[in-house]
Amino acid sequence: MKTPKQIVVFLVLLAPVYGWAADIALGIGGFLTTSPYKVDRDDHSVWPVINYDDDTWYIQGDDAGRYLMNDDANELKLKAFFLDQEYKSSRGSTTAMRRLNDRRSTVMSGISYQRTTPIGAVHVQLAGDILNNSQGVLANISYLNQVRLGMLTVIPEFGVDGANGQQTRYYYGVSSMEARRSGLSEYRPSANITPYVSLTADYKLTERWDTYASARGNFLPSTVRDSPMVDGDEIYAFSLGINYNF
Repeated sequence: MKTPKQIVVFLVLLAPVYGWAADIALGIGGFLTTSPYKVDRDDHSVWPVINYDDDTWYIQGDDAGRYLMNDDANELKLKAFFLDQEYKSSRGSTTAMRRLNDRRSTVMSGISYQRTTPIGAVHVQLAGDILNNSQGVLANISYLNQVRLGMLTVIPEFGVDGANGQQTRYYYGVSSMEARRSGLSEYRPSANITPYVSLTADYKLTERWDTYASARGNFLPSTVRDSPMVDGDEIYAFSLGINYNF
């Protein structure tokens, strides 16, 4: 049976191409994410990546949707994206952690708006779980800028992610049943706000080829840090890849 991530990748690779005027790129990327949980190893993977944009429809890796507004200053999108967050009890670093339920990745869908100005861009987003794994809601607000240095483009970003109580409880809560089974303390967290910073760099190797790297740090709030499942104060994510542009 396909996992949600495999399903999303399969659908993305079969997405229709609507016209030759579109920007299309194919590539491959490697991903490493440190886990907030008490587990025996961090998450790492390699996936094919597709980028497609015809000014009406777009695909950007595991994010796809339709523009409702798209000009030099405004981007309004209806979108769906894969939320790559999960906990597999088989990877728990202690007996108690291995007795918890799994937390599954999911697909979120919602709306985003980005306003670009001469001094950078402000991005806001609201999305909900459409697979009903967490039945949660995520919100985001961030500032980002684009700095061009010859063939190199650098994009710094900082912002906050918000998650409602259902989202937080699904990924970090411990139910009364799990507490009895595992010996961990029952934990029922409320909504949380997580600040983050990221940096993305893209280097144009030739007219057709470019390579990129990104790093992001999430700084966990006490609502998350206090969970019996969590080990650490931050989460870090890194990616590295190469694209061919048609």
